[in-house]
Amino acid sequence: MRKSKILRRKRVNGILSSIYDYSLTIVEAPIGFGKTTAVMDFIHSESSPCLFIAFYRNCDTYEEFWCQFLKEINKLDKSIGIKLEKLGFPTNVSQLEKTLLALDDIDFDRKTILVIDDYHLCENRNVNDFIMRIAAEQLDNLHIVIVTRSTINIDFVEMLSKGICNVISQQQLKFNNDEIHDYCKMVNSDILENDIEKIKKYTDGWISFMYIVLRGLDQGIPVGIDKSIDELIESTLFQVYDEEIQTFLLKLSILDTFSEKLALYITENLKTHEILKKLLRENAFVFYDEINKTYKIHNVLLDFLRMRQNFKSSEIQRLNRRLGNWYMDRRELLTAYSYYYKSEDYNIILTHLNNPNNIDNNLIDFDGVVSIFENLSEEELCKYPIAYLQYIFMRILRGSNEIVLNCIEKLEKFQYAYEHMESIDLKYKKHIIAEILIIKKFTCFNHLDKISETSEQALKLLNGEQSYIMKRENEFTFGSPQLIYIYFREQGTFNKILQLAKLKFPNHAKLSNGCGTGAEYLAQAEYSLETGDWEMAELYSTKAIYKASTKSQYSIIICARFNLMRLYVLQNKIDQALAMLKQLGEKVMLLNNFLINTTFELCKGYLYANLCQPEKAPYWLQTGNVDAADLFYQGVAFNYIVYGKTIMAAKNYIKLEIESESFVEYFSIYNNQLGFIHNAIFDSVAKFNLYGMEIGKPVLERILKQGQADDIIMPFVEDYMYIEKMIIDVVAQENPNNKYIKRIIKYGRQYVKSISSINSHRAKLSPREIEVLSLVAEGLNRGEIASRLVLSQSTVKKHLQNIYSKLDANGKIEAIRIARKYDLLK
Repeated sequence: MRKSKILRRKRVNGILSSIYDYSLTIVEAPIGFGKTTAVMDFIHSESSPCLFIAFYRNCDTYEEFWCQFLKEINKLDKSIGIKLEKLGFPTNVSQLEKTLLALDDIDFDRKTILVIDDYHLCENRNVNDFIMRIAAEQLDNLHIVIVTRSTINIDFVEMLSKGICNVISQQQLKFNNDEIHDYCKMVNSDILENDIEKIKKYTDGWISFMYIVLRGLDQGIPVGIDKSIDELIESTLFQVYDEEIQTFLLKLSILDTFSEKLALYITENLKTHEILKKLLRENAFVFYDEINKTYKIHNVLLDFLRMRQNFKSSEIQRLNRRLGNWYMDRRELLTAYSYYYKSEDYNIILTHLNNPNNIDNNLIDFDGVVSIFENLSEEELCKYPIAYLQYIFMRILRGSNEIVLNCIEKLEKFQYAYEHMESIDLKYKKHIIAEILIIKKFTCFNHLDKISETSEQALKLLNGEQSYIMKRENEFTFGSPQLIYIYFREQGTFNKILQLAKLKFPNHAKLSNGCGTGAEYLAQAEYSLETGDWEMAELYSTKAIYKASTKSQYSIIICARFNLMRLYVLQNKIDQALAMLKQLGEKVMLLNNFLINTTFELCKGYLYANLCQPEKAPYWLQTGNVDAADLFYQGVAFNYIVYGKTIMAAKNYIKLEIESESFVEYFSIYNNQLGFIHNAIFDSVAKFNLYGMEIGKPVLERILKQGQADDIIMPFVEDYMYIEKMIIDVVAQENPNNKYIKRIIKYGRQYVKSISSINSHRAKLSPREIEVLSLVAEGLNRGEIASRLVLSQSTVKKHLQNIYSKLDANGKIEAIRIARKYDLLK
């Protein structure tokens, strides 16, 4: 029997043409119903640009998906691909917004289809959320098609209800009687009509089963014979080949997809080229992807082959080891590690990770990493100290309190083992103990006294050398736009923390080749702003910027500029503050670092909330769509300050009261005193507006006393418009001579006067820009707008870029929301 051609089914192509009517189409049917073939045949018939991603085996991580996604995006726009690679897979809302904005910059000048195959194998919630968000964004000319056996793990109901998602079912895909007849005749023109009728009843339109039955009929196996599907596959697709090809197929079944070179490498069969051509010619269950130059075995046959694998365990290990070597040679390290893990070659992984030149935070998160390190003996761990410490560091940053406590215990044991180790180079021994101490700093995170003591010990042991694990590129501020906020834990210690920071922060820069350079000046600047020493706040912010610039410490620079922007608003230099924000945003966009992006967005949200423009804050900070477990990557709970400010600026006092109650939990994790002060202001404002002076004022009085203990005035100054009546009442009745409160009143009034001129700073759109944005809000894409307004698509894109810039919006959805707030749309 010759290899089957593809039957062109007009009926199915007509159904699939609805893909262009929806942002997301889900094609759902069991294995072997021709889902992928139907979709790809439709795309080929339409000559539509196509991006293709496939899941192989059950996948609960996002790395492999992200690699494929970037590869496909690079085919369209390499500059966007590079930007997305630097951003990394979006694991939080801030990253996701940046990713969507980057994707929106791609010119899909023709209707483009993104096919995601075998989606039922995806078990990662973040990947599902990412794809759903892309679909919800409704990017111009991009249509996503998910091909899957099941929709259980796909959260698409909301989009279905909004009319932006469509589902194509098994009933629509399966071959009808006419199509079965045409297919049988196409495969075998001499087939009897009686056999075709039997095939119709026996297969019920299941194309893969039809193909297998036709193969069997060609070999003399009657239609309807009492055989299982596996028996039919064996007799029609496996036993028909000689032992050499059977072994070839069994070895290839360890792979999900493969190039000819990889097939030759893994099978070690010199006739690989000829065998692959034979299989491609004779077997419809072997496919070749012309674009990616790779082969794939259909899942029906692949599942059979994997069940039939009869290799000894030593041979399976050898094959996985060879695959590990293949990917290691190509620097695809996470994939290489995965295969080495399967081959139990842990020493190769550990040796590679133990090399200081290979240290990368992304490399320590691979399949099997926990299993490897948790099952090694102490003696084995001591052979690979750098690898082990990277693992512990990753667990501390991403783990729960229970995991962190377990890591502390591991570090203590490891330190004891190295301190009592003999027959080891003394210099190397001291270096490893220093690295242990450096990781220990993160177990007492924001206890500055303990951290400082540990840093001094590590610095002494390093004796002028640099840490292997702590790099200059590490972020010193953990995503927070205010450094001193992190370490101020106890009331009455604000100045003490400042003195300690000035004295001890430089030690970290010394052991990490500059990470945190300028932090001592930043701490002084932030302390000066919070306590009302405006001249010193400006001076030390500027010094911090210059000092941090010498070692490219962008997190320090952002914090210092944020300090200046807050000061400029007080000084009625709002134009200067907004210009600095815009300039900073442009720099951050070039850096394209997700943690730096988060820091900047917290600055932006804070500033716009203070300017009574909460609609310009990043949307995730308006809605509270934050991950409480991801404190290290969302500003160590500073995000809740910004979220609270956006609610207060929107005057949603019921929500503010409820949320301020929940914020206490997050600020309590690291005992952030400035967080408590801001939150108590939120609570007092909510209660004052909901229940009156008698309920709101006592809350404010309590937090004023706490602020006075450290002479902190800036949070009260910035929120003065909301607390003025309460604070005046406090002075009039109970504290007429309180100099601290009088300072708040003085600068609070100055602050209110400054932002009262904010209307003059509101963005203005040209008539043409209003016209373009109004059409976007109606749902028209760039091509339709260009046609409506008789413009080129590039001109429409330029108008949109100007609109986003003027409104300080991240994409069309945010721009529409801001424009509606200001009644700018037609």
